[in-house]
Amino acid sequence: MVLSPAASSPPLSPSATKPRHMSIPNLLSNDGKRSSPVNRRATGLDAQYNLEIRQQPAAARSCGFGERDRRVIDPPPIVQLTINSTSLSKSEISTRLRYPHYIMTCSIYDESGTQDAAFMPEEYRQQRRLMGSLVGAPFVGKDEFGKEGCFFCFPDLSCRTPGAFRLKFSLVMIDPPRASDVVHFPVLIEATSDIFTVYSAKDFPGMQASTKLTKRLKEQGCIISIKKGNDRSKNARTHDDSSDREQDEGGSSSQGKRQRLSGEQ
Repeated sequence: MVLSPAASSPPLSPSATKPRHMSIPNLLSNDGKRSSPVNRRATGLDAQYNLEIRQQPAAARSCGFGERDRRVIDPPPIVQLTINSTSLSKSEISTRLRYPHYIMTCSIYDESGTQDAAFMPEEYRQQRRLMGSLVGAPFVGKDEFGKEGCFFCFPDLSCRTPGAFRLKFSLVMIDPPRASDVVHFPVLIEATSDIFTVYSAKDFPGMQASTKLTKRLKEQGCIISIKKGNDRSKNARTHDDSSDREQDEGGSSSQGKRQRLSGEQ
């Protein structure tokens, strides 16, 4: 997906205005417009922002309406930002990708990708279907092929109810010095995932082993868990709730650790 944003580069100059509190819900606008006019001649550059979902969500186990038994969407979605420009050098593009104030938000849609699926039925209207860390920060590192990129990882997403859904990722560029006089920062570009399935506990096929991309980013300091995988479709086993739990390579499940500690006491 490609879009030429209204603001083609990270802002360079602050504007002195009356302070006002800024919060994450107020960063995004419904119409993608900024409250104050944007002067594209400030840089004289024209860039295209591109989002590629390098790791698509595939499955999840529904976590119901409580807060204690959360299971994450697997594999964790990973979105890569790239910038194309005939006016920028490779060095300038690399600098642009390292701008620290990008944020990416994640929302859940129906399988058509057109209807917001965040809201729950009336009796659960105080809760939202997608839970976890819905805002991601940029991580610049090398992928499994040794190529440097800017990545946004979402390892802590859970869905309350079974069904077929898509995730929508929205990129925003924040200008901290201007945060006091900007009502909404524009969405530069969005990307929608493939359809993924949320299963009930008895039907969940199990976690996949972590991909090479996940492992490579983890090695460089990205905060993302590495999973051994416990795909039931490849292993004949009886249903055991502990088998659903995420397991890190080199360790055991959290439930197994609690059992060992209890046995030692």
